[in-house]
Amino acid sequence: MANNRGKAWEQKFKEDFKRSFPGGTIDRIYDTTNGFKTISNISDFIGYNYPNIFYLECKSHLGNTFPFQNLTQYDKLKEKVGIKGVRVGVILWFIEHDRVLYIPISSITKMKEDGKKSINVKMADEKLYNIIEIPSTKKRVFLDSDYSILANLQEGE
Repeated sequence: MANNRGKAWEQKFKEDFKRSFPGGTIDRIYDTTNGFKTISNISDFIGYNYPNIFYLECKSHLGNTFPFQNLTQYDKLKEKVGIKGVRVGVILWFIEHDRVLYIPISSITKMKEDGKKSINVKMADEKLYNIIEIPSTKKRVFLDSDYSILANLQEGE
């Protein structure tokens, strides 16, 4: 169920990103989940809104805790951190909590350095790490989300 919902949510994310950045653009990178194990992409989406380019990995998750082992693109995403104008992170929808979070890869690196193995939905409230809640309104199944908050990201986020 979460997998099918996750793919539909990726399309919803794309629509919301376009609405949030009317002067920007976003592209879904070809999905290689069809058995080509030797091919892997840096992220699900590459978006642009002047002056920033976004490498965004979208994940949906049932439950309270998203394990880092499910973020197979981490090493490739980490390579983009520190490049001027590049924003790299994970858009994570906690399905059962109706919350969408943006977690910069630099924050995930810090969590890993601190011995964390996962992201708990409560971490956004604790403010120990740089986790940004995306303003969202619950609809029937999905959320309408406003990603324009990402325009305010600082270098390294």
